Amino acid sequence: MMRATLALAAAMLAGNAVAQEAAPQAAPSVGPRAALMAAKAQQARMLDITIAGSYAVAVGEQGVILRSSDGKTWTQSPSPVNSMLTRVRFTDDKHGWVLGYSGSILQTEDGGATWKLRHYDATQHAMYDILFLDAQHGLAVGGFGNVLETRDGGANWEASAPALADQRLHLNSILKLADGSILIAGEHGLLARSTDQGASWKALSSPYIGSFFGSVAQGDKGAVVYGMRGNVFETADLAACPSEDIAKWDPDKQETIEDPAKMAALGWKKIENPSRESLFGTLQMKSSRVFFGINGTVMQQQNNEGALAPVKTSAVETLVHGVVFNNRVIAVGRQGIQDLGRVP
Repeated sequence: MMRATLALAAAMLAGNAVAQEAAPQAAPSVGPRAALMAAKAQQARMLDITIAGSYAVAVGEQGVILRSSDGKTWTQSPSPVNSMLTRVRFTDDKHGWVLGYSGSILQTEDGGATWKLRHYDATQHAMYDILFLDAQHGLAVGGFGNVLETRDGGANWEASAPALADQRLHLNSILKLADGSILIAGEHGLLARSTDQGASWKALSSPYIGSFFGSVAQGDKGAVVYGMRGNVFETADLAACPSEDIAKWDPDKQETIEDPAKMAALGWKKIENPSRESLFGTLQMKSSRVFFGINGTVMQQQNNEGALAPVKTSAVETLVHGVVFNNRVIAVGRQGIQDLGRVP
């Protein structure tokens, strides 16, 4: 089966995109090793950043976890793993989660100063995103259809969503929408929706067969999805998009829709983007939405509607995510942590 995985893997190995697995991992002979405390950790390739109370927290390669109270000086927190870390999420100022390769899931209860390893399996694939529906029930998704679920606050994680996992596609983001439903966006145009807290999944008719790297909620029932080659699409109502049981969905029978009328029939509208650079993350600002991508790409959508427009910054290498911290945009990517100043 020819899938987008090959092209995506080539991009990852070339260092032009967020790190993803290209092939199943071989089990190492030893368990997890703690990350080294490095003097120049701030310059490591970083894959995600978020805000936790009065701190910014960033994660990246070789298990690096960094914290800053001002966006200028960064302190490395001890990490129980030295593998690539892909995502950091906080449920409040103190409680957060970090994901990474080998099914790594780390937890903090002190705002990111210290971390405990809650899941690790060298035979599993990387985890890319995590969502807690309440204090006890959480879902994590990752490479090659890897889905893990906890119902005890993250103390234990078990494989979940077998029909979704059977697709063997990278699952890049998981998002709870305003109506309570859950959206997973992934490889080969996969868009999967659940209305029963992840117990079952349906594949939505997708306007694009390339990889989606992320999604954001929009309005009461809608979402925006974005990914390879700068493709961005929006829907006002995910429930109105045609769908089928995920077990019956065949990625090889999907096709990219170019005709606006046909796209509208599927419930989607394409957001115009003058750039063809792949997009990996978004940042919601007061009056606009910002997208980050390959080759230092920063695109802005005013008032969360209409076409995207480029924003000039000092970045020249791939950017993955960003936050507003102390009134400045702090982004992470291939060159580590970068202060992009004030994005208009």
